[in-house]
Amino acid sequence: MTRDHTDWRQVFLIFVIGLLAAGQFGKVSLNFDLLRETYARPDPELALIVSGVGVMGIVFGAVAGMGVARFGARRVLLWALGVAGALSLMQASLPSFWPLIGLRVIEGGAHLALVVASPVLVAGAAAPRDRPVAMALWASFFGVSFAVSAPIFAAIGSLPAIFATHGLALWLLWPLAMLWVTRAQPRSRAWPGFWGTHRAIYSSPHRIAPALVFFWHTLTFVALLTFLPEQLAGIVPQAVVAGLLPVTALVGIFAAGWLARYIMPLRLCLMSFGVTFAMTVFLPVLPDVAQVVWAALIFVSVGVVPGAAFATIPVLNDSPEDQAEANGAMAQLGNIGTTSGTPLYALALGLGGFGGLTSLTLALCGAGMLTVLWIGKRLG
Repeated sequence: MTRDHTDWRQVFLIFVIGLLAAGQFGKVSLNFDLLRETYARPDPELALIVSGVGVMGIVFGAVAGMGVARFGARRVLLWALGVAGALSLMQASLPSFWPLIGLRVIEGGAHLALVVASPVLVAGAAAPRDRPVAMALWASFFGVSFAVSAPIFAAIGSLPAIFATHGLALWLLWPLAMLWVTRAQPRSRAWPGFWGTHRAIYSSPHRIAPALVFFWHTLTFVALLTFLPEQLAGIVPQAVVAGLLPVTALVGIFAAGWLARYIMPLRLCLMSFGVTFAMTVFLPVLPDVAQVVWAALIFVSVGVVPGAAFATIPVLNDSPEDQAEANGAMAQLGNIGTTSGTPLYALALGLGGFGGLTSLTLALCGAGMLTVLWIGKRLG
């Protein structure tokens, strides 16, 4: 049933849950120095504590989408909140290294459930006119979480206290979700098995289209945030550049929500890739300060893609079940892109320096444009 008004209370509650879901990464990656002090291991081994959460998304993203479709987004969200809170509290005891890795991998399952179920509930709570704005708000959860978490973690101070605070916050949201999130009866769907799930989702252009577009974004976004600030550091300090770029990306995400009221979201994705491509061509030839300003503007364009891609899901998929499966594909390809992008850019920098970085960005934007055009042809 189509809503005639938006339940903003539910939308904002799910957004806050998304902030804590992103915190499952941020509580570790933003406190890497504390990890070094606690576990005294080489950085590549400590990085496993960060990446352990993403393993589940790579392997089981599509399965999670099918699971949410079968059991219902509200039920999955409530279970995931409870399990995620318990795992974070267990981590607060600072178990030895390999048991902590195990807890992080299990936590990845709860994270996956949260990020697949949540956008289904956001779309379901929004009236058609407000849905692009609500989905763009959801698309910003990762960037907003990292921006607001850093000072909070610094104030808390110790690793056990950070883990415990995160776990308790997840548990405190559980009764609010129980009260405020609308019940909806999921349709009964046969379980097609692991490979059958992938065939069902990846053979449907409506369900896979947003994920394919999102994939090219994730290949570039985190990697550029990692490597671009040090390439642009000069008159402007590297820390300033590193803080500026994700903020301007958020401007693009929110702009996408407003623009998607008037422009088809897939067309917005095509425009974003095109503008990013055109602007990146000029980045290497600009003087130092102009490069920083230009890069910030590029990130406004880069930020349009996730906002528009999430808005595409309810446009192409009417039922909550289809939306859940599309979100599962988003989680799977998004995790693959985020995991693969950083080593790809490291290789490009090693081979060609700043020119290698910009050349790879141009290639990935070109691939994104071709993907959107191919999807448009498939969807007619």
